Amino acid sequence: MGVNASSSPSYIQVASPPPLVDFRLNTLAFYSYLMQKLGMLSLVATSSLPLTAAQLDHSLLVAGWTDHLDSQVSAGLLSGRTAASYGRNIQRWLVWLAASTCNAPTPRDVLAYVASLRDSGLSGASCNAYLDAVRSLYRWAESNSLYPAIGRSVAGVKVRKDEPLDCLDKTAVAGLLAHVEGASLTALRNRALVRVMFSTGLRLVSLVEASVGNVDIEAGTLSYRGKGDKEASRRAVLSPSALDAVVAYLQSRNATLDAPLFCGHGNRSNGVRLSDRSVRQVITGLMEAAGHIQRSAAGHIQRPRVLSAHSLRRSAITAAYEAHGLDAAQLFAGHADPKTTRRAYARVEKGRTLAKIAVTMDL
Repeated sequence: MGVNASSSPSYIQVASPPPLVDFRLNTLAFYSYLMQKLGMLSLVATSSLPLTAAQLDHSLLVAGWTDHLDSQVSAGLLSGRTAASYGRNIQRWLVWLAASTCNAPTPRDVLAYVASLRDSGLSGASCNAYLDAVRSLYRWAESNSLYPAIGRSVAGVKVRKDEPLDCLDKTAVAGLLAHVEGASLTALRNRALVRVMFSTGLRLVSLVEASVGNVDIEAGTLSYRGKGDKEASRRAVLSPSALDAVVAYLQSRNATLDAPLFCGHGNRSNGVRLSDRSVRQVITGLMEAAGHIQRSAAGHIQRPRVLSAHSLRRSAITAAYEAHGLDAAQLFAGHADPKTTRRAYARVEKGRTLAKIAVTMDL
């Protein structure tokens, strides 16, 4: 059956986006399409013509990308912490682009950016964190036909994961409590903080997110949101001393169920949820008071990543591993792969062995 051309329906012709390579030679078309994708047509109207690649502002890509990250957070597909980290780290890329007057970056430019990060003295892990933000930005841009994924082919900085690590043993962790003085709300909080961190081995992000209502005093448990979880569906069992410390702290506060489990008690921070940075400062201060952490002449903490708030988690996992074995330690740590637990313990044991050998080799 034939179709009469005169009676066929008319379709609205929608211009397809220009190929990804065309923007390097032109174009107003690409720039207009970019503005449409990001909902910023008003910027096109106020821009001078003709637009070239030199006028392409990658901060517009970042604006659309961060909106996408926020949507993922709202949908429970991405943690707010990760989105915030990406948002902070991508700013360094924008500064680098502006300083290098690079308006149409390629994989070679991303490599140069990574080299500049290394030259600035950042650790391999920190360099990779900044690179991850760039990769994520341009993966999103390519998926929306906005810009090529220029970070895809750029390898990250190799980071060794077998270096020896140190951590406090159970006796040393208990010794931190001797440096918590008085019976103020801050002192009660810090005692509870140390005991809960060691008895549960929780990550800082899970700890600071906990609210008073997450504590089940009768069951002696703390519900929390684990890594990758959308809600506080996991439960950690508090040790008797940790439960007693939490009860003493909460009874002194008379807090509501939706109040943060650990909060500030200063004039400006009273009742404000502790951040992971605040917890680090508390634990680092106690370790320094106990003589485990030293500072350089310039006042900088020596070996900051070895003994820290996170190292209390390492101490807890190590104690669980030595007392109950790999399977129990993996369950306690919440690791999906036992290799992660085994590797963490192996690094601690490697440090201990090297320390023993040093004593043997002392002349």
